[in-house]
Amino acid sequence: MDRHKLASLVSAILNAPLITLITFIPLILRYGDGDALKLFAVTGFFGCFLPLGMVVAMLKKGVITDFYATNRMERFIPFLATITSYVMGTVALIIVQAPAPLTALMACYIVNGLVLLVITLRWKISIHASGIASPVTALVYLLGTRMLPLFMLFLPVAWARLELKAHDKKQITAGALLSSALTWLQMAVY
Repeated sequence: MDRHKLASLVSAILNAPLITLITFIPLILRYGDGDALKLFAVTGFFGCFLPLGMVVAMLKKGVITDFYATNRMERFIPFLATITSYVMGTVALIIVQAPAPLTALMACYIVNGLVLLVITLRWKISIHASGIASPVTALVYLLGTRMLPLFMLFLPVAWARLELKAHDKKQITAGALLSSALTWLQMAVY
């Protein structure tokens, strides 16, 4: 497999919605108190499946020209749709009386998404880097330092985004550092 194909594969496997889906699993197992299926359904739908479905629909309708909305000017609508899904997910988690850590993480996605949206209006910050850094930071905050090795997932993501020329080093670094800081702060507040 050539480098470009490998980078595309890494970008697809380690994209934000899929990482979101996976991130909630250990939290549901830890905090779910027997409601695992219901909690996984809510977090999976609003954190992964609905955002992915909306992006695919936007792609088919020509709202965006590629799956990752590589063109910075095309990112506003997908961002807004995804943030809306996170808002609905947070409300749904409150309605089903989900454990606070799950609701807090979904709420983090709202705030982080809004901050990234504002930045994206002027500069193309890396959503892929944010999509790794934010959930891993939450896992470290909630489950302890044994989760620290998960930050290593940042390395293949950074390499892939650079290889595909989707971002430069500053955009990738900013996405990771900003999302980590925002997530840690929000988890402490929530």
